Amino acid sequence: MIPEIPSESLSASRPIVMGDRVTFEQVFRNYHKSLSYYAQRMVIDQTAAEDLVSEVFMKCWKERASFDNDDHARFYLYRAVRHAAINYLKAAQRTAKKHADAGNVYADTEESHQERYIRSEVLRSIYQQIEILPTQERAVLLLSLREGKKLQEIADELGLSLQTVKNCKGRALRRLRTKLSAEDFIALLVVLSYPFS
Repeated sequence: MIPEIPSESLSASRPIVMGDRVTFEQVFRNYHKSLSYYAQRMVIDQTAAEDLVSEVFMKCWKERASFDNDDHARFYLYRAVRHAAINYLKAAQRTAKKHADAGNVYADTEESHQERYIRSEVLRSIYQQIEILPTQERAVLLLSLREGKKLQEIADELGLSLQTVKNCKGRALRRLRTKLSAEDFIALLVVLSYPFS
């Protein structure tokens, strides 16, 4: 319920000019508390509500607003406070959305960073073990991994038979299976299935 404020000698039928200091102070005293209560019911925050009401009054003062009578002034003030409260809520909602979006971008970026880090560490571990393989096995595996070449293409490039390339790849994978963790070895098999460009 809106608190009752006794009205100070404002004529219900006389025009009200907010540029007049005495009239402005009377209107302010008559409506400030009830308008603050009205705004607080919309925006919840008491300080924000009082600020909105003060801004409406400041606008009336600066623009030297004039009203036909006290009812017209009251109607205008309540409507202006309502619009100010709605704009405040919209701005708060936009700000909250921006913060939420920024948080999502940060979370996505952080997750992407972690995924890239883990992937690069797994690949580093795999490549370290590939580097200590015998020369021919290493060459076959690197052409398969780095360039995504098929076995026949590797055979043609290295001047080996297809069977020799198959044997080299098989031996290399058996060696790596004993050297790599189970997770890293599975990652290697995935990479060999879908090589990086």
